[in-house]
Amino acid sequence: MPKEQKQKYLKKEEVTLPPPPDNVMHTIRYCHLPTKIGNNYCGEHLASDPNPNQRERIPCPYDTSHTVYKDELEKHLAQKCNSRPQPNPPYFSLNVNCTISSSSASSELVIEEKVTLSELSKENLDSLINNVNYWFQNFVPKNFETLVLDHEVLKERKKEIIINSKHVTQQASLLGHMARLKLLRPDGCFIEFGCGKGELSYFTKLAIKDEDNNRFLLIDRKNTRGKFDAGIRDAGLSKTPVLRVGMDIKDLDLSKLDFVKDSKIIAYSKHLCGSATDVTLKSLVNYSKLNKNENPIIGIIIALCCHQLCQYHMYPNHQYLEDIGITNDDFKRICTMSSWAICGQRSRHNDKHSDDDDDDHTCDNSAEPDDDDNNVHYSGLDYSSREALGYKCKRILDYGRLKYLQENGFDVELIYYVESSTSLENLALMAVPRKN
Repeated sequence: MPKEQKQKYLKKEEVTLPPPPDNVMHTIRYCHLPTKIGNNYCGEHLASDPNPNQRERIPCPYDTSHTVYKDELEKHLAQKCNSRPQPNPPYFSLNVNCTISSSSASSELVIEEKVTLSELSKENLDSLINNVNYWFQNFVPKNFETLVLDHEVLKERKKEIIINSKHVTQQASLLGHMARLKLLRPDGCFIEFGCGKGELSYFTKLAIKDEDNNRFLLIDRKNTRGKFDAGIRDAGLSKTPVLRVGMDIKDLDLSKLDFVKDSKIIAYSKHLCGSATDVTLKSLVNYSKLNKNENPIIGIIIALCCHQLCQYHMYPNHQYLEDIGITNDDFKRICTMSSWAICGQRSRHNDKHSDDDDDDHTCDNSAEPDDDDNNVHYSGLDYSSREALGYKCKRILDYGRLKYLQENGFDVELIYYVESSTSLENLALMAVPRKN
């Protein structure tokens, strides 16, 4: 190779760049965005330019992670910003599935204040504990059935997952129960509430096999990447209709959603935190009441969890609470106490897993600080006693949900669908229309 040509391929001498200014230094590397001719900064960092003659840039009110020229703000907000609020779809109805609706025009109800049990007097805490024992002993069935099922569509997946296999175990049992209740119908409209990535719906579609008269509605208020949406769509002989709705369930009016019109609906979820379960049940019951001749909701299977996140104004069965003597304040306290069933002392119970937060969902499962080997819990109770009280609180709330569906035309079961060694949150609510 000639010397001149060889010289062409020699590595250029590295130039040491000066450090970026402190006012734009967020990382150790330079911004990769280009600058316009005559500017020393890119558009996003132009606000840091000390030159007073530069056009002023300000953070976007819709999304402060980017900036916009101040004199173009109105146009940006109205036409260009990808984070600008979109018009509500026809099936949006503010707080339609809340038991106590808000008169506010805000899209968010006021979050109820959390209760701290440790701040209660010893007398009030003891009274609450006695009441929980009374409500559970006198109003709640004691022995819900344990029925752990499986489904062939997940057998290969189980072989692949060796570590942290609880999710596939839960999915397999839920699908097994759907098969037991004859809900894997070729003509069904399958609605997964709190769907996350849509993995459970994907396996549900595989379990239906090659039938293509079904459709899938995936609902989640989080902007989650629909990792399994395409798989559901392409799993049959022809394209399966799939619709993903990004909306809080409390605002979802199924009667105005054309996608489910005149369909037999199967509703299900593997992880529906606290009040999300309550507004889901309310949504389904509201829709079922529209057709007096035949219930369009032919099946409900929801794995229950995160009772500490329940809120009074969303709980569907206030009449049940009133009948057994639970006030609004009592409700808040038993929701908080329910976390005693799943929090603390894990090292002593290492055969059990934490409750069912998975790849699709992250719950705030926080509870009050637990005791350790050196400290006594403020209640004066040992861990086993508190754990038992926590489960009693959960079952009190769950039985009210069961009664709500029974009163609205469903045959309902509460079944332990996996062992507690798989998940501490192992109870599922299952319902089908009552046969007249």
